[in-house]
Amino acid sequence: MFRNWVRYKLKRVKVFFIKIERSHSLFKTDEPISEYEKTCASICRRLMNDKYSKFSIAPLSDKKYIVNENLGIFVVLQETNVEITNHVYHYEVKFNQRTAKRIHTLFDNKTEKIRLDYESQIKSQISNSLQGILKKVSK
Repeated sequence: MFRNWVRYKLKRVKVFFIKIERSHSLFKTDEPISEYEKTCASICRRLMNDKYSKFSIAPLSDKKYIVNENLGIFVVLQETNVEITNHVYHYEVKFNQRTAKRIHTLFDNKTEKIRLDYESQIKSQISNSLQGILKKVSK
């Protein structure tokens, strides 16, 4: 009985310290965001919301690509590094962890939405039932 009570109290203390660590500003090590970083993040967000942008992922190198041929802009996201390329310029910007996580989450959500739309489009075009397919195959 006493052993269970001690375990319970230790778990409560652990949860208490985890909550303090997550919320207390003493433990946060956010670096100040430079103007280049803000501008680059804004460019990435606007390109992701542009209807002419195309998205690609390279799973082995963990790179994410945004290509907008209308504007002639090519963006490569890899961990905290972002490369923005055009026919005239090439910029490399390093994000802090928080900004990089936000941009990657936005990219992932956008590609997931595209995937879901694509799947629903495919499923809406189904006109044959399994029985119809069986009849075709058996002929």
